[in-house]
Amino acid sequence: MLRQAVRGARWYQHVARGRPSLPRAFSAVAPRSIHFGGPNNNKVTFYEQDTRKSKTRRRVDPEAEQRAEQKEVEDELTRLTEELEALKDPFGPDSQFMRELPEKDRAIALEALRKHAAEEGEEADINLRDLYDKELDGLFKEEFEKIMREEEDWQSDGEDEEAAKRLVRRPYEVQSEDSDLQPYVDKFNGCLRRIASGDFNLRWQQDLWKWYRRCKQVVPGFLRSMSEETLNLLWDSQAPKGPIKREETARIRTLAEDAMSAGLALSTPRILSYIETLHETGDTQAALDQWEAYQADLCQSKEDLEAYWKLGVRLFAAEDNPQRAQDIALAFLANDKSRQPHILIPVITAWGRRSGKEAEVKAWALYLQLKAFLERNMTMDDYDKVSIGFLKAGRLGLAIAVFKDMMVTGDPRHDSTSLYKAAVGLVGNLQASSVSEQDVNKVSLSTLTVLPRKFQNRFFYASWMKKLIGMGEVDSAAMVIELMYERGVKPDAKHLNGVIAAWLRDGSNSAQEKAERLGWAMVQQRIDLVWTRANSSAKAPRLDVKASAESIRLPEFMKRPMPAATIETFSILLLHYTRRSDDDMIRYLVKCLGDGRIQPNSYFMNHLLYAELRKQDLGSLWDKYQAMSASTRPDLETYACLWDCGKLQYDRGRTAYVTGFPSARHLFSDMMRWHARLPARGQATAREEFSKELYDQIIRCFCLSKDLPGTLVALYSMRALFGFFPNDTTARLIVLQVARLAGVPADTPKRRLRRLSSTPKSKENIGHVNRLVEILSNRKRGALAARGLELDDLEPTEREQYQLEVMAELLRVVMGRAVGDAESVEGQIAAAASEMGVRELDLGESVDAGDLLL
Repeated sequence: MLRQAVRGARWYQHVARGRPSLPRAFSAVAPRSIHFGGPNNNKVTFYEQDTRKSKTRRRVDPEAEQRAEQKEVEDELTRLTEELEALKDPFGPDSQFMRELPEKDRAIALEALRKHAAEEGEEADINLRDLYDKELDGLFKEEFEKIMREEEDWQSDGEDEEAAKRLVRRPYEVQSEDSDLQPYVDKFNGCLRRIASGDFNLRWQQDLWKWYRRCKQVVPGFLRSMSEETLNLLWDSQAPKGPIKREETARIRTLAEDAMSAGLALSTPRILSYIETLHETGDTQAALDQWEAYQADLCQSKEDLEAYWKLGVRLFAAEDNPQRAQDIALAFLANDKSRQPHILIPVITAWGRRSGKEAEVKAWALYLQLKAFLERNMTMDDYDKVSIGFLKAGRLGLAIAVFKDMMVTGDPRHDSTSLYKAAVGLVGNLQASSVSEQDVNKVSLSTLTVLPRKFQNRFFYASWMKKLIGMGEVDSAAMVIELMYERGVKPDAKHLNGVIAAWLRDGSNSAQEKAERLGWAMVQQRIDLVWTRANSSAKAPRLDVKASAESIRLPEFMKRPMPAATIETFSILLLHYTRRSDDDMIRYLVKCLGDGRIQPNSYFMNHLLYAELRKQDLGSLWDKYQAMSASTRPDLETYACLWDCGKLQYDRGRTAYVTGFPSARHLFSDMMRWHARLPARGQATAREEFSKELYDQIIRCFCLSKDLPGTLVALYSMRALFGFFPNDTTARLIVLQVARLAGVPADTPKRRLRRLSSTPKSKENIGHVNRLVEILSNRKRGALAARGLELDDLEPTEREQYQLEVMAELLRVVMGRAVGDAESVEGQIAAAASEMGVRELDLGESVDAGDLLL
């Protein structure tokens, strides 16, 4: 609209061309009779309005289009000038042609230019075209003649250049009738060629779909110009190849509708895929209409027939028409005995969603028919699908009966088919045709779904909940808790703790809201219990589970009396709040733990410590550890957290020093005292849980502390207690430690400590230490050779012991150079062992005085 108005304002151009100037009905402009600039710098401003009486005006610039055209001409002239400059010497050493050549070809060409210049006696203006004509004349001439012969053949057939292009066009490429719009189609064809070559990466699939949409919007008749090959490539590239995404189903739906509108035939699998996408996008009624319409055109291949009828059963079951779905499914099974009866499962769950006693009877009768069809081939997955379907439909009695059948598989006394046969007086194997809804109704459904007395306990329901939580069906597990209340089995706190943890793992807002409310209801129940015991006459306040988030649909069991929270409940909530860094809720939870008179365990303590570690508040962490470890026994994870703190504490170039935090020796001594107090079984467990990461962290802390005797004692201690030996990572840590001791003065500022490892002096020191390690290792190998052994001949444990001895000798040699004699070295090592709580440990052999001169 604006461009047309501006053109209308430029009325003088139409007059100059001799065209009649027609009045514009919806614009009004002033004649340009006043010259710009002048004594008073006069100006004329142009406005445009929709009608003569309109009060809305828009300012326009009548010269804008002319200036744009002038700018385009100037840019084109600049480009042509640059190209002309480049063409003056197209094959020179610095030309674009030379720069684009591969490095090898460019070197050959430049050498040929140099030789030609030497032969001709020229220093500049060498024509590469002439050089190629001289040296490659035969090859170029042969290729040129071949091209000319092909061109003559095309001309003899009376085909022009466009016909030649069509001759080499691939079958799946699209040709536009409008040459101006061909660039859009060329982009689309380029993406098709990528896909056809096997490049099915996500980028080209997205580009193909993008250009397909643009061509469909811009190019007239684009869909009619598509061929079957084009549709096949498009469909195969956009079809889901993994978990189905919403945009993929929308693309398949669009592509199918476009193909049908263009008159392209779709195969039966693609028609069924289109119908399924209609259902998945929420248009189930349209999917049923398409399913019904396609029945007359259905091909008679066995696979397509089965897929068609199975899809119809699922569609009618989803559309709440289980009777039609059941008729189709039973006819489908009666027509061919080899077909799989699993098609009945969506029909069973559809009957379960219907209200009323009659629907419940139909669902159970169809379930008995499914069991009769499958007999011993019914799998756990089949039981899970039916039982979960009943749970979600609110048919808790039917759901528990199905789960009971799964639990008693192989025991016919309590199986539902055995109960049905006994009730109606059938003999022999149960046939699907012998199951009738009338008999089920006559016998009474409650009799057929009765739960044996041995299953009326918490363990039976707990196993069901554990299975459901493992499958990700947390809401279904919550329904099992409601079923426990209905059956008179009071759930334990561990049942609810499992549901809380599973809801928190789900991550959705509604699941987290339900988990927190359930957890705090159990916490309040614990506090109420403690207050009631302490003050029997006082009535303690209770938690209202409807206090917030009324939009959240709470399970029914949350309105019943809750079991009291345990330390596991507090630990689950603590883990949730520490991951969210919610310090206020963490403090309040710790207060509630005290109010509930519950002793924290190591799991609870560890997560409190890790929360402080994430804030790098080492002082507060150590205070909490000392306060809680007085009444709570630490575990190996506790010390893993403390050694993680030590990595920050002992690295003086990284963080500020915390005065109250212990040294590496005292922390190691504390861990040894903890290990010594463990029973034999606890020590075995600690040995199994001890990891190589923790081993490396402990050695790193001693290295950062610049404690050579402590490092040696830690190596031997962890070998004896936990069975770990140094490897290449350990050796690298020790080498860096020794190099730092040799190259870093004691008064080095902290800001420079972290940059010293990259200095030339530091690299030189590391090289010296590595050569010393090599000397010690060669000497050890010489000792082995004297015994007739090679390093490769040793067993893995002997090779690990060899590495430990090399590292121990390195540390002893370095300490010996500092103190001057081997006796003082051993004294330092003994003092470190005593301080670290491993005084009786074998710490290897001392070095000779001659070794100190290495």
